[in-house]
Amino acid sequence: MSKLCIGVMLVLSATAFGQTTVTYKYSNKIFPNPERGLFTPFPTPEDGFMTHPIASSNEDSLAISDLKAIRAKGQTLIGLEFHLDHFRHRKLSEDELGIISNDFRLVREAGLKCVLRFAYNYGIGGPDAPLKIILEHISQLKPIFRANYDVICVMQAGFIGAWGEWHSSTNGLDDATDRRKVVFAELKALPKSRMVQVRTPHYARGIFCRKTPLSRSEAFDGSNFSRVGQHDQCFLASWNDFGTYVDTARGTEYISETCRYTPFGGEACHLSPFCECGNAIYQMERLHWSYMSSTWNPAVLNYWKTKGCMNEIERRIGYRFELLRGTYSDSLKPGEAFHFSISLTNVGFAALFNPRDVEIILRNDSDDDRYVASLPVDPRFWQPGDTVDLAGQIGIPSNLPPGRYSLYLNLPDPAPRLRFRPDYSIRIANKDVWQYATGYNNLNATVAIVASHAGGVYKGKLMFRKLPVNSPLSR
Repeated sequence: MSKLCIGVMLVLSATAFGQTTVTYKYSNKIFPNPERGLFTPFPTPEDGFMTHPIASSNEDSLAISDLKAIRAKGQTLIGLEFHLDHFRHRKLSEDELGIISNDFRLVREAGLKCVLRFAYNYGIGGPDAPLKIILEHISQLKPIFRANYDVICVMQAGFIGAWGEWHSSTNGLDDATDRRKVVFAELKALPKSRMVQVRTPHYARGIFCRKTPLSRSEAFDGSNFSRVGQHDQCFLASWNDFGTYVDTARGTEYISETCRYTPFGGEACHLSPFCECGNAIYQMERLHWSYMSSTWNPAVLNYWKTKGCMNEIERRIGYRFELLRGTYSDSLKPGEAFHFSISLTNVGFAALFNPRDVEIILRNDSDDDRYVASLPVDPRFWQPGDTVDLAGQIGIPSNLPPGRYSLYLNLPDPAPRLRFRPDYSIRIANKDVWQYATGYNNLNATVAIVASHAGGVYKGKLMFRKLPVNSPLSR
């Protein structure tokens, strides 16, 4: 287990101050968190990924009741695949673009995000579209992607070949040049905060003309290479996952490094000896799985349930943060420095891959006023097995009313439409910390603000600021 130390503001002062130390208790409970876990292809087809054909009627749009039912059963993701078979040789109509936009709105209303894919057929032998049409469709979809990026967890490259899985193209697009054009167009259409997944590491190496995996120094730098992850639609089906790997050893090594900082997910497609629980857990740890289909393949999923490892998979797929201990100032005067030291670990298979804020919240126990400090840290670097130490000082406003304030840790979605929605905040895997109403994690410590307290004046830049009165979490 590695150790990651992050000095959030300043190192802890040598000056003595009153403090409280809390040791947190881990919880084995399985619970939902955004951008990870089992997902539902919606609506569920007889096999594999979702079929959602586009037509010129809102009758073909998603149903909010069905989406809310997915959220109610503890999932935060759906597989959203749009079949564009009626548009292989023409532009998308305004009606179809409207249906796509409305589906994203419904996904947001239900508290979900999507694993997004576009395809022109649903099986080997079915025709896809010429490259010119694909690029035109991506250009048409760009404004919708930009307007709804907040509920796009990740986009699978799609468009080419059977199921949009980049093989069996009837338009001869099974080559690195055409694949590169499609992926680069998608990356340009999406905001820089969102990533694309390709079907195999061999395809990725061909697109970028390099054999080496993504390094930590390149992670999240905004380059095209830093924004391409992987998806496997036949996990553990055979030695090479039914053709996912040209060279299994090299391919899995590439994913093991690259998908520390990019998304990896998909589905199982065939029960094989490689699905044995010990190997499944090992491979999910090694390859950093963030999400997996909850419907396909049922034989594999039922095998894991029968053999007793499905609970661990559900618990650990994606990130899973656990608080270990924390030390906090317990008595301060307005204008003084609040000192904190928090230790946590990631016990999941993967790390975050989309941006996420980290905040400490002060909440007045008497009038419920709330004050927030956004820590200058990037939790996407909190890798599986890491122990992360956050330590620093935050200024108490000079006009903060005296009283007792409870402390919380908040990891909200930074997107403006989601940041104040508790269903999009991250829950920490500890007992007695999660606050359903706010999405905060209770640090189980308080600080008394006393005007007569003897202490120095804080001169740093990181300050608590009051949440606006009209904020949904300031009521």
